[in-house]
Amino acid sequence: MIDPRESVIVKRLASVDRVVGFFSAKGGVGKTMTTALAGCALAARGKRVGILDLDMQGASMHIVLGAPHGLPAEDKGILPVRVAADLTLMSAALFSGERAMALRGEEISHAMRELLAVTQWGRLDYLLFDMPPGIGEEVLDCALLVPRIEAVMVSTPSVLSLSVVERLIGVLAETHIAIPGMIATMTRGDAQAVRTFARKVGVAFCGEIPFESNLEKAIGFPDRLVASDSARALLSALGTMGMSGGTT
Repeated sequence: MIDPRESVIVKRLASVDRVVGFFSAKGGVGKTMTTALAGCALAARGKRVGILDLDMQGASMHIVLGAPHGLPAEDKGILPVRVAADLTLMSAALFSGERAMALRGEEISHAMRELLAVTQWGRLDYLLFDMPPGIGEEVLDCALLVPRIEAVMVSTPSVLSLSVVERLIGVLAETHIAIPGMIATMTRGDAQAVRTFARKVGVAFCGEIPFESNLEKAIGFPDRLVASDSARALLSALGTMGMSGGTT
């Protein structure tokens, strides 16, 4: 039986120029922060950007971006909350608050479909997905529901992080999700490990985000995030993937 929400999702994303997901094989590699920095940096340069937090069980983008409290407004659907000029956010946490969402299997897929179907993004240059770590329902459902999504790979130079990235890349290849590039995060002069790995698996290495000790203090303040060295480094990396920050 065809889920009617699938056709609605197509309509919801019809006015979005480019859908880009930030993927990681393991947690703790800075993927959510990388997604947030990308959204803030692109929006600050005149791009219309939306961020969708698809980590149903560990949503934290609303904290990173300092999203206002309260339920999102409705207008023939749910309107994403505005966290900065030209930057909006949708997350399951906007409805559940800090209550845990104990979901599994099919429940995760239904929650993801619901968010995609009800959110009124409007006209966007970029819709960024903050994906949960690993290879789960959200990754597989993206291939089905958002076939034009692109996957930016995020990894630290850690051997543990890189050891499982190749498996995720294999799954993305099987589901025909394009990978425009890979970004090294929290580097300390050791980004060469990620560069070498990217060359090995045939993915473009697009740049690095050096470890920035004061970045934690910018959490909750998009203006501080966009002013960080990390945001500037990331914007350079995004430029190699054709994600420019010029005015529209």
